[in-house]
Order: sequence, then structure tokens, then C-alpha cells
Amino acid sequence: MLGPGVQAEILRLHHADRLSRRQIAGQLNVNRKTVALVIERGRVITKVHQRCPRTSILEPHHGLIERLLEDAPRRSAVNILLRLRGVGYEGGITILRDHLRKIRPSEQPEAFLALDFAPGEAAQVDWGEFGDVFGDGAKVHAFVMVLCFSRMLYVEFTLRETLPALLRCYQRALQFFGGLCREYWHDNMRTVMAERVGRLWRLTPMFEAYRGFHGFKAILCGIGKGNEKGRVEDGVKLVRHQFWPGRHFEDLADINRQACQWRDEIANRREHATTGKVPELVLVNEKSALLPLRPDPYDTDDVFSTTVSPFFRVRFDKNHYSVPWTLCGKPVTVRGDDEQVRVCYGEKVVTTHQRCFLKGQVISKDVHGQGLREHKGAASRTWQVAAVASWGPSCRRYLEIIQVGQRSLRSEIRELLCLATVYGHQQVEETIGCLLARGNVGVSHVERALRLSDAQPKAPPPLQLTQEHLNFVPPAPDLRSYDSLLINARNEPDEDDEQ
Repeated sequence: MLGPGVQAEILRLHHADRLSRRQIAGQLNVNRKTVALVIERGRVITKVHQRCPRTSILEPHHGLIERLLEDAPRRSAVNILLRLRGVGYEGGITILRDHLRKIRPSEQPEAFLALDFAPGEAAQVDWGEFGDVFGDGAKVHAFVMVLCFSRMLYVEFTLRETLPALLRCYQRALQFFGGLCREYWHDNMRTVMAERVGRLWRLTPMFEAYRGFHGFKAILCGIGKGNEKGRVEDGVKLVRHQFWPGRHFEDLADINRQACQWRDEIANRREHATTGKVPELVLVNEKSALLPLRPDPYDTDDVFSTTVSPFFRVRFDKNHYSVPWTLCGKPVTVRGDDEQVRVCYGEKVVTTHQRCFLKGQVISKDVHGQGLREHKGAASRTWQVAAVASWGPSCRRYLEIIQVGQRSLRSEIRELLCLATVYGHQQVEETIGCLLARGNVGVSHVERALRLSDAQPKAPPPLQLTQEHLNFVPPAPDLRSYDSLLINARNEPDEDDEQ
């Protein structure tokens, strides 16, 4: 629509100057059809008639959208689109999102209080996942602990996020820092938290035992409250964005070797973005505020009891590990750390395997099945008797005695073979000789004697007194005072003599 001034000029040029429509259009740079329309109308229009807005394809569904938002204010555009499809809406999601931005109130930004910590007061702990690095199905996880005051960082990579793996990382982190904080803040880890209702929580029994061993307080951050553990969140981001990109690793040990070098030479020597200080230098002042570590180590192994299968294997961490075939059906204890899996019969280690972090694998040693194939079938009992008899005269005498007794020959021989596998046939021969000399028979006596002879007595750790005035050495007694008392007692007259 032309302005009123342009319309008036067209009419002036046409009526006063007698210019043609072509001349007027060229002089005013207006389309000839528009000039002709103004001349035919013969008057200036000042009121502009606005075009009626087009009806949106979404408008018939505005009521349904409002009802859906009343029911669930944070309902996503995709969720609403699926509901609208069911009532005949054929439009796209872009117009729907534009409409939701207009009618859905924007959230007020949440304000946070800055958390300040004293030296040695707290540390924060978290995990970070880095995916399947080696292509074998085992995911790599990063354990990160940050001291809240100095911002000193500890990082270690593992292939598990189990509680024993967490405790092993904990132990090495505490040794790295050289002391304990009074509080340790965690995310809602399933290995640490057993149950939670709001701000009330219960820790898992194994973590309670570990916390009680060291004497620190465990705190769980609020659900979805990453700001409460911002220091360790920043630590995980630092590892993810500054250490991880562009590196190549041979195995897990190589990852930790490179991580230790990066941690000691770069991460803890950088000028911290928030504090403006170097964490390694600030730790010098914070170390005096840390609590001392206990001298005795905490047992962080994966431990459980099981029975050896007929295929002379034990199941551990979704894998199968072989043991000597003579232990089939026997109860054993399996212990695992970051590198090895040990199978124990009682307190005696029967075999050791390198730990496998894959799933569904069979880890075996050929020596564990040695002799089984040759002695299967009817000849096996004869071989077992001959094997026990070959250990020495005490074992042959033992077989002669139990042959005429009430004990099960099959059970006795099977148990003796098991004990020989664990302790060695020479030690079994010597122990049976000692028992026969005392007049005892029975494999239960043999096993008890072997365990007692093999057990090493453990002295309790020395008592550590925390108050200095209690650490004193009593003076040595003067034995001459006892001599004078004895002499005086001898010189005193007896009451019977006086009478």
C-alpha cells in the first residue's frame, strides 16, 4: 500500500501537470498498474486495511495441549505430538515447539550457595565411564577423588565399579594423599547406598564396615544435585577433556601409567581456574590437617565361598576358573583383587589365576586335570589306594588300620587325596605318623592337624596411644628394696618361738 503522500503526488501530476501514467510511474518509481489504480479511484486512502491472519493448523488443538500440560507441565513436545496424532493433527513438530515456548512458563534459574571447606574437612568421590576402549566388551571406568580445600586430584582407571574395586581405589587414594579427611561426599552409588528416602539414607553394610575401620563420615549428595559435588564433577571433566583425548593405550596398566604421569606432572601442578592456586602447593599446608592412616591394611578383596563343580571349576565374576580335580565337591574360598584370583581350601591357597574381566570365559590350567583321564572308571579306586600307599609307611599303616574299622574307605581315601593336593603328600605322611603315634585315626584328625601346623600365629598390632602424656616408660624397679624386705622378714622372731 502506497503512502498518502505518494497517492496525492500521483493525482497532482495527472490532473495539474497532465502527465501520462507511464511518465508518472517513471518519475515516482511506482508500478504503472498502481498508478492507474490510484487515478481510477480519484482519492487518497489514509486507512490501511490489514490482512486477516491465517489460521494455524495447530489452533484447533490448543485446548487439548493446555489440558495435557496441566496434567504434566514438563511433558515433552514429542510426547504431545504423539497424542495429537491420535486426534487427527497432521502438522509438524516445529510449529508445536514454537507454541509450547509461548504458553509454557520458563523456569526461574536456581540460585546456589558457594560451599566452603576447611583444610582436611572433606573430599569428594565419583566415577566416570569411558566406554569399551579395547574392543573386548569390558568398559573402562575412572575413579576420581578430589580434596575440597586444596583441589588435589587422584584418578585411577578400573574395569569394574563394584564395591571391592571402589575400596581398593579408596585405599590407594588415601595413601596418595597421605591422610584422611573427616568427611567423604559421594554420588548415589549403588555400592555405597543401600536405601534412601529424601535426605535419609542407609549405607551398605560393607561400606559401613570400611567407614568404621577408618573413622570418617560418609555423606550422600542430593539426587540430581551435581552442584553439591562440583569439585569432583570438575575433576571428572578435567580427566575426560584434558587427559583422555588423543591418547592410545595398550592395556589397563598402560592407562593408569599415563594417568599417573598426567596427574603428577600436569593436573596437580596447574593453576586452578577457581582458586588461582596450584593444588600441589596448597596440599603442603592441608596435609597437617589430615587424620593419620591406620598402619594395618584393610582387606579389600572380593571374597565368597563356593563348592567346586564336577568339572573342577569355580564360578567367579561370571567366569569359570579351574582347580585341581581332586577338590571336586569341596567347599573353597575364592579371593580376587585387581590382578589375581586365588582359590583357598581353608587358609591354604590351592591355585592362582590371572583375573579376567570379560564374561563367560573359562580360565584353566592343564595341570589341574592331570591324571584324571588315566584313572577314570573301575581302575580309579585301585589307583587311589596305590597313590596313598606310595606316600610312605605311615600311610600304608593307616590304610591297614581303617580297613578293619567302621569308617568309609571311599571317603577317607578321597579326603586324603584332597589334603595331599593342598598340603603335599609328604606333609600328609608326617602328620599321619604323628597321629598314629598318639593312637588317633580319621581324616578329620588329619585335616585339623594339618591346618594347625600350617597356620601362622598373628601378633596383634601394637597399641597406638593418641595422648602424648600416656606414652611413658615406667622406671626400672630397685631389686635391693626386695632384698631388704626378705632379710627383715628372716630376722623377725617367730611367734611360736616367743611362746
